[in-house]
Amino acid sequence: MKKMMTAALLSSALLTQATFASEKPRNKMLDKMMYTINQEVKVKGPVFRDQSSKEERNQYGTDMVRLILKRAHLKAQKYLEVDDTQAYYAFMTLALTVPLQEGLYIQYRGVQADVCNVDANSGELIKKAGETTHANFVTYLMGGEKPFIVPCEKIDSKKELTQIIRGYDGSDLSVMQVSVRWHFDDFLANKKFEDTVQTLDYGINHLMNGFEPVYRNIGDYKCIGSGGLFKKKKVDYINLIRGIWAGKYNSGSIAKTCRFAELNSEYKHHDKGFEKNLNKVLDFNGVIGSGGDLDFKLADDVSLAVKEVVANLKDKTNNRTNLDKLIAE
Repeated sequence: MKKMMTAALLSSALLTQATFASEKPRNKMLDKMMYTINQEVKVKGPVFRDQSSKEERNQYGTDMVRLILKRAHLKAQKYLEVDDTQAYYAFMTLALTVPLQEGLYIQYRGVQADVCNVDANSGELIKKAGETTHANFVTYLMGGEKPFIVPCEKIDSKKELTQIIRGYDGSDLSVMQVSVRWHFDDFLANKKFEDTVQTLDYGINHLMNGFEPVYRNIGDYKCIGSGGLFKKKKVDYINLIRGIWAGKYNSGSIAKTCRFAELNSEYKHHDKGFEKNLNKVLDFNGVIGSGGDLDFKLADDVSLAVKEVVANLKDKTNNRTNLDKLIAE
């Protein structure tokens, strides 16, 4: 009888070990990059599960890139309407790069583990970003009848946690890393962070707020080109993409557009990091991401559309059969 019980216990232990061995380990780096969302709040959009199968992760990446292409097209199509295809493809490439640079293509993460960060969810972490930033966090993210962020003791760790990506000090939020300090009156006040499409639209609109005035006055930015509103433009579109991120998006100032070209810039590592991600888009060959389980092999329809965007930018062409199909869905 004792031998039978021992054998049964051993069998159970081996089964448990096998079960845990078959589960994919979670990406622990992401544990340090997330706020855990109040489980009473329902977010809208694809959810990345790093413990899921490779096929499921690839589907997540496909869904995100499809959304990015669709939302960016709505903002950039005005350039197609005036037959300025290069501006269109430059903006589309910019829109594909920024969510990779800022948020690894991740808006929401689903994880089955007790990984709620106490300092982050309590608001202690974001205090380091300043009094106003902390006040915005408390008001818009921890306030209201159904707060978006609650302390970890109010999170049931036995259920799957849904998280949203944040910056290192908590002051930037979402796949577009929108500043809690500066974007409270619309992005926070209207809870656009609860919907991936609204988040993308907000970030892409902010990109256009930098792209349009710089492109219209290209002669003012020697790092990018020459010409202007009434002159024929000569534009380095790759530098235009780099300049919009360095200026309006990252530094918050169009005056900093040529920052990436300054040899002694204190932000040169930031700009080199963006260039690295831009090159991932420009060299796209079916797989894109940040490496390991954060790489996504895109489904054929989305992959072909991305390839058209990149090829058209590089070759100054406008072949868009697959892109048009995707946009029309």
